[in-house]
Amino acid sequence: MIARSRRVVLVFFLMVSFLPGTAASGGLKGYQQILWEHLEVICSFGPRPPGSPALEKLRGYIRSEGQKYADEIREQEFTFQKTGHPVVTMVNIELVFHGKSDKAPLLVGAHYDTRPFADKENSPMAQRLPIVGANDGGSGTAVLLAMAQYLHAHKPERPVRLVFFDGEDYGAEGSSDYFIGSKHYAAQLEKEDLRDRPYCVLIIDMVGDKDLQIIRETYSAENASWLLKLIGESARKLKAQQFLNPPKHTVRDDHLPFIQIGVPAAVLMDFDYPYWHTHQDTLDKCSPESLFAVFSVVVDAMKKI
Repeated sequence: MIARSRRVVLVFFLMVSFLPGTAASGGLKGYQQILWEHLEVICSFGPRPPGSPALEKLRGYIRSEGQKYADEIREQEFTFQKTGHPVVTMVNIELVFHGKSDKAPLLVGAHYDTRPFADKENSPMAQRLPIVGANDGGSGTAVLLAMAQYLHAHKPERPVRLVFFDGEDYGAEGSSDYFIGSKHYAAQLEKEDLRDRPYCVLIIDMVGDKDLQIIRETYSAENASWLLKLIGESARKLKAQQFLNPPKHTVRDDHLPFIQIGVPAAVLMDFDYPYWHTHQDTLDKCSPESLFAVFSVVVDAMKKI
């Protein structure tokens, strides 16, 4: 009877050890499904350009997840007016996680807005319509939302700020009306004590496509080579082939405002995504495996920062 009881306990222990989210699985089993479910919800709101009811619905969703998992929720509300257009209210949302130490925080960011027009379409009529942005706007948002749940279950050593930037994709090509939320956030940082600035910034954008290839972006390599090195080490450790690519592009994105104020910053992105700024940037072009590869590598790299 005692031997049988021990066998039952052992079987139960082995079963529990391999449940999603347990220590034996590294705490990551189950997150692939969580990531995908977040992206499904995000896309269900439709196109989410700044100032739209759909973006406000997504804000509500981000806030609800923050209330479940974050130690604090902070918001920056501000206005922006594009030439010839009405004033638009924008909101950056920040989920704060207090670390075990009082070190400078790590900032992980993504834009949660989508493009108000599809300028890479051939038809002039199609160009005027906003895009769903499953990958461009949706994928990075999904990764940050899943990360909020992970950080709640695994308290980080260094404090972490997950920042959802508004207005990244608002401008016409060739204009300066891009990265509006991250520019505003960086401008506020400049007013604060240097000790309150992030230790470094990692931007996650367009990381969900099925044929994912993350390249070492030029600005990132010049200003945060050590951060890219840590990410590369984690990618090799986890055998994430999506990351093991040579330098290729110079990309303007939400990392630039931080570089400009002297904070090391890098972006993770697949800039060769063929459906960029078109109406074909939809959920069926993305995959849970790609989202999970990025999530897993970033979570592992964060432990070394």
